[in-house]
Amino acid sequence: MVLLFYYLSLLNILDAFITFFGLKNSYIQEINPLMNHLYEEDPLLFISTKLAFSVFLYLFILLKKVPTSSLTKRLTLFASSFYTIIFFLHCYWLIELLR
Repeated sequence: MVLLFYYLSLLNILDAFITFFGLKNSYIQEINPLMNHLYEEDPLLFISTKLAFSVFLYLFILLKKVPTSSLTKRLTLFASSFYTIIFFLHCYWLIELLR
């Protein structure tokens, strides 16, 4: 579980900066309504919110309080899988932009 928390946190950080770059340069649109609202209110709020999620995951690890319930494992695995797909999509559009 700890490795999944590290992995999810790292993917979230990558997603934050890649999404910010794409939004700032009008390459993409944020499809998450909540995150889109935060970005429209203040891009710094958007980045801060995304990074806060990763900080919370790291705090669980540092404080040795990573939940081990079956539900948490499934949710973390789902979120990690989802972020992996998002990461590869981001890599694809970044490669397309560089062409």
